[in-house]
Order: sequence, then C-alpha cells, then structure tokens
Amino acid sequence: MTALKNKIITFLLGSALILNGCGRTETPVLPSSPQQAVEYTMESIRDLDMAALNNCTDNFIQTYHNWIGVPIENEYRSFNELLQPRSKNSSRYKTSYKLDQKMMEKLTWEITAVRDSGSTAEVDLMITNIDMQKVMEQYELQLIGNMLEDPGSGIVQMIKDTVTVKDTLISLIDALGDNDIVTTAVTVCAYQEQGHWKVHMDTDFINAFSGNLYDDSGSEEILKMEELLDSRIDEWAEDFENRAEKWMEQWG
Repeated sequence: MTALKNKIITFLLGSALILNGCGRTETPVLPSSPQQAVEYTMESIRDLDMAALNNCTDNFIQTYHNWIGVPIENEYRSFNELLQPRSKNSSRYKTSYKLDQKMMEKLTWEITAVRDSGSTAEVDLMITNIDMQKVMEQYELQLIGNMLEDPGSGIVQMIKDTVTVKDTLISLIDALGDNDIVTTAVTVCAYQEQGHWKVHMDTDFINAFSGNLYDDSGSEEILKMEELLDSRIDEWAEDFENRAEKWMEQWG
C-alpha cells in the first residue's frame, strides 16, 4: 500500500480508540452454526447494525484504562467512526454514516463451502461490493493533482482536501458505473464461544467486504504522480530552508 493511500485511509477511518460502542438490539444475536454466524455478520455489515456485528464477531479488541484503573477506551477492528461516542445528530456522525452506507449498499455475498471441525470452522465466501480501490485511486489522483497545482507548498491544499475527504468519497462513489464492482474470494474463520458461534474479523475479510479498500496495489498513473509530488516536496523543503536562512540572517 502506498504511503499516501495509507494516510488517506487512516484519516478516513479515524482513530481506532473509542470510548464505547453505539447501537442496541432488543435480543442478542446468538448464531447456532458457523454458516449462520457468517450470514448474521454479513447482514449486520450491510445494514450497519453495529450492536449485532459486535455481538457475533470479535470486532471488539480490548479496553484501555487510565492510571487509576478506570476504563476509558475500547478498541475495535472496523467501523470505528460509527462506534464513536458522539451524538448521532452530529454532522460528523451523519457524514460517516452516509459514507459507510454508500460503501455497503451494494454488498452481496455467497457462502460456497463450510468446513466445520467442531469448535472451529472455515467458511468460504464470494463477496461482491463496489470497487473501493478504484474510488481511492481516483481520490488520491485528485488529491495529488490539487497539491501539484497549488502555487504554494501544497500542504494547505492537502489540508483543505482531507477535511472534506468523506464528502468527496461519497461523490466519487455516486459517480461509479454499474460495472464498477469487485468480487473477492475469502475464507472466514469462525469459532464457538459460550455456546454460540462467532466470526473472526481478520484483515482479508475486512478488505473483502470493504470492496478492496485496503488493496496494496497502486496504478502506474498514481506511482508517476507520487514521483512528481516527491520532487515537488523536495523543492518546497529547499525553498523553506532558504527562506529560513534569510529570516535568521535578518533577525539574527
């Protein structure tokens, strides 16, 4: 994964550390088989039902405590923005929800095989979703292009663009064609815990239902644009050093 794309995704998803989960269901989801656990998990992802997702997977990782032992943060594997302890009426939450909704509205899947060994199982899936790798490439090209066109250092332009990253991604998703989808084969691991089945949220599974959002292959066009950006960054750094030297001479 390119360094810039990694930064974009990190900014997009936000911090993985949150205070507590949101969402409630009246009755807990208790899958009685690995296949049912996978079905419940995929449905909760498609519907953005965070309570159901956290209940039938290991999405929750751990709780962090302050120096006197009071729990202050929980860590989750996915959908961190929707699990932030902010009001659902806030503009930030609404934008995050709209983006995730756009990302998951065409999500479909097919279970092709189940290998149950008793307490653990492997479930083969074919997951189809919009091509988020293409969306991220378009966004990255747009971001780099705006930075290169900026007559200044490009940093201010980058900050402006990243502030509105989610709105821009929503627009790029809306512009996708009917054929801009990707199908990914993935094997999901399930296990029994306290009498019911749960799904392990590993990176391959998360990448598959996210439309290859985390795919580490970069297009040739992006690589060339990044080379140009690296060259410009060197120029910006040299220009800043020259200005700094002049300031030191003037005020030294």
